[in-house]
Amino acid sequence: MDDRASRDGGDGSREGRQRAKADFRFDDARLCFAFAGTLADRGADTPFERLARPEDLSRWAVESDCTTAAPPCTEADLDRARQLREAIQRTGRALADTTPPAPEDIALVNRAAAEPPSTPELAPDATTVRWHGDALAAVLSMVARDLIALCASEHRTRVRICGNPDCGAPFVDTSRAGARRWCSMKTCGALVKKRAYRARQQIPADGAQ
Repeated sequence: MDDRASRDGGDGSREGRQRAKADFRFDDARLCFAFAGTLADRGADTPFERLARPEDLSRWAVESDCTTAAPPCTEADLDRARQLREAIQRTGRALADTTPPAPEDIALVNRAAAEPPSTPELAPDATTVRWHGDALAAVLSMVARDLIALCASEHRTRVRICGNPDCGAPFVDTSRAGARRWCSMKTCGALVKKRAYRARQQIPADGAQ
């Protein structure tokens, strides 16, 4: 089990507690789309911002396993990261819709990817990895490069938008049938099924309202 799996329980908890709205989501997500998910509830009237402060961005850098030390972040860094995030979100939606992404979004992704990324160093016992290059630009470079790797792979045709109308997160459908509907069954899939169950419970057996 890797460090991320040990932090996130299968029941949506973190370190023994119920997962909060502000907690980052990494379940079933590629790095680039996990970063896009730092703005939650995109389809709702009021989206939820998980990168509300520079400290949140530093925390995401560590929790995403892109670095082992929280990089210092400024308001300017936060603004730049959010711009990259939205370029990734729009590009993901373009892939899902099989339409060309916006040239300005691709240019922004390429600029971020041009920065030197963090480099991994495997421990002598081959059980842990330490990252060298803790600057925020290195973390964002890794995120941008993950999107580029996706676009260059056969999985680019497997990008979908979550079927939960409140979510709007892109994800890669790697299921054999190619029929996955949710960004994660642990979050949106479970939520939509719970809503459907509650709706059925409110309808009498004869269908009368």
